[in-house]
Amino acid sequence: MIIYIVSDGKRGHLSQTQGLAKALLERANQHKPEQEHSYHMVDITGKSWLSKLFYKGKDLDLPKPDLVLCAGHSTHLAALSLARHHKCLCMVCMKPSMPYSAFDLCIIPRHDLPDGENTKGHVFQTVGAINAIRPVTDVEKKETLILIGGPSKEFNWDSEFVLTQLASVARRTTTPMVLTTSRRTPADFAHDVANACPSMKVEPVDTTGPTWVADHLATAKEVWVTQDSVSMVYEALSSGAPVAILELPRKNRDAQKCSRVVRGLNMLIEDGSVCTFTAWAKEGVIPRTEAVLNEAGRAADYILQKFPKLLS
Repeated sequence: MIIYIVSDGKRGHLSQTQGLAKALLERANQHKPEQEHSYHMVDITGKSWLSKLFYKGKDLDLPKPDLVLCAGHSTHLAALSLARHHKCLCMVCMKPSMPYSAFDLCIIPRHDLPDGENTKGHVFQTVGAINAIRPVTDVEKKETLILIGGPSKEFNWDSEFVLTQLASVARRTTTPMVLTTSRRTPADFAHDVANACPSMKVEPVDTTGPTWVADHLATAKEVWVTQDSVSMVYEALSSGAPVAILELPRKNRDAQKCSRVVRGLNMLIEDGSVCTFTAWAKEGVIPRTEAVLNEAGRAADYILQKFPKLLS
């Protein structure tokens, strides 16, 4: 199986498409170990919409694809054109900006789909965005990992509010704690944490490498994530560790105007996949859920069942 990933260069989009590609290739290697199975990046950043509309990949020196994957609105035209040229399947890992029927399959997080929308035949629903994180079972789970976000469209950032929660977590946690920030985190927050919670090891995002989060998720006994960091919540759940949410004040408290981000988090809280700081403060533990998220694997199984020619 040969997969092309049409990329806009954005980390979140790459996490989704690479996560799915790796899951598909893992299954292809199990079924057809004697054949070549690989994925290849096709970078379309900087191309005009017209060049994307007629893109055939003539600049590529790659084997003919069986499947083209994409994520990000700017990738749709190029992916569809490339798949049409090679007469292969084309799938999108998001709610697309064109009709679902334009793609062979749309892999869409459930919170992006309105209740009652008819998606039969064209959509596979996932719990959150697909990612490449998998549980690592052969290492010691030795730390509490804390992932900090920052100001967002849905939540107001309140450093004192977050610091108060972190101090409470620090007082009641016996395992070593390590905290990292994100590009959105206010510049002085890491310094404030070091002062308020001296027992925490603080590693600002500028000091971490591209695999830092994945490496620490592998050894995390439990994970705390600020409420704004939705992609990190789903990655943490995919690691198999119990996950709790550091709360932030919402900008819009009108339940009728709930954004897709808040809607997705509410679903996780309601089904017990994560617990809030408020719930943890009452019970003192983060409940461990029975099922570990593996949406890349679940999507890959569905795709190979629906399109068996990918394994022929």
